[in-house]
Amino acid sequence: MIRFLWTVICVVCALFHLLVAKESVDEMMVARIKIQAFQNSQLMETLSYLTDVHGPRLTNSPNYKAAAQWCVETLEEWGLDARLEPWGSCRPGWSFEKVSLEMTDPFYVPVLAYPMAWSPGTNGDITGKPVVIPIDFDEPFDSLAYKSELENALILNPYFNESWYSETRPFRHDEDYLEQQAAAIDPGRPDHYTPKSDQRKQREKEFYDILRFFKNEQIAAMISVSPLKDGVIQVSTPSRWYEQEPDSYPWVVVSQEQGKRLQRMLEKGVDINLKLNVQTTTHPDTIGQNVIAEIAGTDRKLKNQVVMLGGHLDSWHAGTGATDNASGCAIMMEAVRILKKLEVKPRRTIRLALWGGEEQGYLGSRGYVKKHFGDPETMELGPEHELLSAYFNIDNGGGKLRGIYLQGNEMVRPIFSAYLEPFAYLGAGTVTAKNTSGTDHIPFNWVGLPGFQFIQDPLDYGTKTWHTHLDVFEKVIKDDVKQAAAIVATFVYHTAMRDEMLPRESPVTAAQE
Repeated sequence: MIRFLWTVICVVCALFHLLVAKESVDEMMVARIKIQAFQNSQLMETLSYLTDVHGPRLTNSPNYKAAAQWCVETLEEWGLDARLEPWGSCRPGWSFEKVSLEMTDPFYVPVLAYPMAWSPGTNGDITGKPVVIPIDFDEPFDSLAYKSELENALILNPYFNESWYSETRPFRHDEDYLEQQAAAIDPGRPDHYTPKSDQRKQREKEFYDILRFFKNEQIAAMISVSPLKDGVIQVSTPSRWYEQEPDSYPWVVVSQEQGKRLQRMLEKGVDINLKLNVQTTTHPDTIGQNVIAEIAGTDRKLKNQVVMLGGHLDSWHAGTGATDNASGCAIMMEAVRILKKLEVKPRRTIRLALWGGEEQGYLGSRGYVKKHFGDPETMELGPEHELLSAYFNIDNGGGKLRGIYLQGNEMVRPIFSAYLEPFAYLGAGTVTAKNTSGTDHIPFNWVGLPGFQFIQDPLDYGTKTWHTHLDVFEKVIKDDVKQAAAIVATFVYHTAMRDEMLPRESPVTAAQE
């Protein structure tokens, strides 16, 4: 009896040990990954090709297609199986060949401007005195005051949206912030596509009604000002304007300082004459493509299972899309390059995805998820749904990684904590229950798949580079992205080598938004 009791106790102790055992991390492999990432990096060279050579990379533009093809060829040179995979249809590609805005009277001043994406050209020079029409949602817009007065007018709209920009945003996350993140209990909503309030719906309708009024009045062009100070021009496109109104007027954005100067001069009665010339091209191809590349799994039982990593390859058009998101793509490409260089034999297949159409609403990743894993509207799941262990994403600038968001999935906390431990001395150790949103892990979450985004130092992402003409190579910090590539390679490798797939949380469907 005593021997039996001792046997039971030993078995219970052994089971308890297994339950609380720390996640296994191959420290020798991590050390080899660090050597490749820190001492033999090719990341900045990859980044330079994506930005200096191929950027900007607007969805379906010639630059995007050239960059995607270059990624396929480069990944193949590194020994991966790579291809372009269509994700669906989007608006036609677009590019601009010229934009010139000048004040010619009462004296000459060059005005830096960028066109809104998908804006038509001006068909030569447009000249004239600008008409100031502030569009401010705090005040009703009286269209009758301008009815039949604006034909061929150059509209100067000095209203700008402060949105989420702040001059006080931290350059790096401090320890207090990271401790708060680590201590979070409530993850919050899983994505930023929350139901629109009646007020928001009304403001959006008013905005498009105003734009449509200007179109019906047959204005010559619209000149708006950037929401950022210090000469930074933030420019994208109202989400569906040129999709709904493709034959609308040319629209450019100027710096806040230059736009407000023009406004003040006009208010003082100064006769101003502007000359605007915009040349753009619409490209007919509407089929969007993602870049897909693989390191094949080797385990007989697990090789059909997949660990994915990725970021979005498309960008806006004013800068070269360096921090949003060529840096994320270069980090992910460097992670698979490192693993291939080390000749790893992953048990599961490692799959890289560089997405198109993220800036238009996760289009590339949504199309991929629907094709391979399931429809978030109907929750009809495909056979590949059960084969994905995890998806890891980067899309928050050019700073170092500080940890990872769990998206509410507490079951992976001890796993990710172990993965991060070898990088604690580099400032990466925070694991937070919180959800983060706004990028390509979200479509995976919608169908119940473990999709994760890393916590990343903001640098000047929210103050200088997000969708601006300063989103360029120089804004990415070399040592930071090297650290990020090493961490991603470690996460992907160990997830591919585990006996079990990562545990899953319940799905949040798009229909529940």
